[in-house]
Amino acid sequence: MKKWALVLGILLVVTSTFGCTSNTQQEKQSGNNINFSIPEGWELHWMPGEGTVIWMDGDPRIRVMEMSKQKFDAKHDQALHIDNTTFMVKTHNKTMDGINVETFWTTDGNSGDIQDYYFFSKNDKYYYVLAWAYTGWDSSKQSRFRQHIDKAVKNIVSTIT
Repeated sequence: MKKWALVLGILLVVTSTFGCTSNTQQEKQSGNNINFSIPEGWELHWMPGEGTVIWMDGDPRIRVMEMSKQKFDAKHDQALHIDNTTFMVKTHNKTMDGINVETFWTTDGNSGDIQDYYFFSKNDKYYYVLAWAYTGWDSSKQSRFRQHIDKAVKNIVSTIT
């Protein structure tokens, strides 16, 4: 009986010691040969499909995909010609860490949810970033989530290899 209590005590000490350590350094994530540091406050989220998905406790979500130039151009063309149930809120080019990033902000005309597209090329590779959140027509939530997304995309652009 004392042996079991000793084993249980050791197991409890080991579990609590290793379970309570923290690492404040950003983790490098690799999914489908895409390597980048996961931004602070975000976590890896498994979802079916291409690329790597991260999220902030459910919303917003970001999917990062590397693709061929041909597929990249097709996705870009698709973003330029959205369907009639989606509103183009804003398109703009911005420089993030010396890289030109073309951005399309859209809102679903039925639900008000956001779905934004980021396109950039780095080190002769082509990246398509899809960001979305279930915001409804809450403009303050849309704005707040887009700020989180923009900050995360900037981190991804600067750390992707």
